[in-house]
Amino acid sequence: MVYYKELFSRIKDFLRYNPHELTGIAVAVLITGFIFSFRDWGTDPNQLDAVVGLRNLFLVFIIAGISFFFRTACQKIYALNEGYKAEFKPWWLGMGISLVLALITQGYFPTILIGAMSVAFMVRQRLGEFRHAFSYWHNAIIAYWGILGNLILALLFSIGAYFMPGNYFFSKGVILNLIMAACSLLPVPQLDGITIFFGSRKLYVAGLLLLILAAVLLLTKTGPGLLVALIFGLLYALVYILIGSEK
Repeated sequence: MVYYKELFSRIKDFLRYNPHELTGIAVAVLITGFIFSFRDWGTDPNQLDAVVGLRNLFLVFIIAGISFFFRTACQKIYALNEGYKAEFKPWWLGMGISLVLALITQGYFPTILIGAMSVAFMVRQRLGEFRHAFSYWHNAIIAYWGILGNLILALLFSIGAYFMPGNYFFSKGVILNLIMAACSLLPVPQLDGITIFFGSRKLYVAGLLLLILAAVLLLTKTGPGLLVALIFGLLYALVYILIGSEK
């Protein structure tokens, strides 16, 4: 890990989204919004309510936008910290598969197959680093930070849902981020899961267990479950800060 002033400088100079990334994220937001609001076009499943449906669709657009940008920003920032430049590569076929699955199952099986991060070596920023060359471990951690970003947001949405029970925005935010994290862990090409799997089996298992634990605790929608999730998240962050530095 670099000195925080150096990290801030790298973020200022290199944290960018190119037009291809923005296009992919925009399409992913539109498709995700449609998929996750598919069954929310009215209080009665057998009766369509355009006003309710459009409101829910707009809210899911906001949730998806926040989730995609926060997830990718976490990955890009960690990549810059280690001397790499991360670029989001949308998986157009995966988005189509998600859309088709939603239509076939009438919204009962929502998936988010959006793509993965592609990492490029930044020679100048890697000078002086241990094992100067490209690291598959770092590549795996960059992908892993996408999962962590989703789980952080799921926890924050759960806090909102706890204090505002029944709120559509917060409850949908929890589900969407947990599903996004789960889909990202799939070890298939074009997703971050395969990068984590081949970068470190232990890290892949850790991510899977962390996702299961978060889902169990947050989906209970209880005070004790949320409290345990908060405590575990803080301990996890503390351990990461204490042992995460390589210098």
